[in-house]
Amino acid sequence: MTADNRTFWMLDTLSNPGAVIETYVAGAPSKWRLFKNQPQAAQFPAGATLRFSRDFPKHRKLFDFVANTISLIIASKKVKDILDSVGVDNCEYLPVAVKDHKDKVVGPEYFIIHPLGGEDGIDLEKSVYDKDPFDESEIERVRTLVLKKELISPRARLFRFKPLMREYVVDQTVADALKAGKVTGYRLLAADGWDGSYTNLEA
Repeated sequence: MTADNRTFWMLDTLSNPGAVIETYVAGAPSKWRLFKNQPQAAQFPAGATLRFSRDFPKHRKLFDFVANTISLIIASKKVKDILDSVGVDNCEYLPVAVKDHKDKVVGPEYFIIHPLGGEDGIDLEKSVYDKDPFDESEIERVRTLVLKKELISPRARLFRFKPLMREYVVDQTVADALKAGKVTGYRLLAADGWDGSYTNLEA
């Protein structure tokens, strides 16, 4: 069998030093649906907004990826355009305007990026993790992630693993495109061997 030499990266937007969002869109369907592979575009409210958290008053800069504590990808139109350009075709883009601490719109063209579907690809025998106590088919906490890359679709560019729907993965094509586009507000951590941690924010 030919070795699978593809490289995959965990997408970290939590540890950037910019503004932080902690509250989901008012009037939208329950956020948990975004982690259960349920399409949301038809029910998503027009004119949706997200606001910088007052718990992080010193974090004011708006990056292309917006740090948040609600396990979502919140990103600029620039990011959407880059993903479109490299053939990412499995995502919903839920439009939001981003407001600062004073309720002024500072990011009029942002999106919650919601990957649909999910990939196999975690070696559940070799990985070290804690199961979700309420649903043992899901992973609550990764300690060491080991991949079975041969189970990941060749079309997978931006995706989530089925037992790990609050974490986001990109392939090398997306990684290269984000770098070339000088996108701000993210880090990439090698998925194979990932220890489940990101740098913690400080208020």
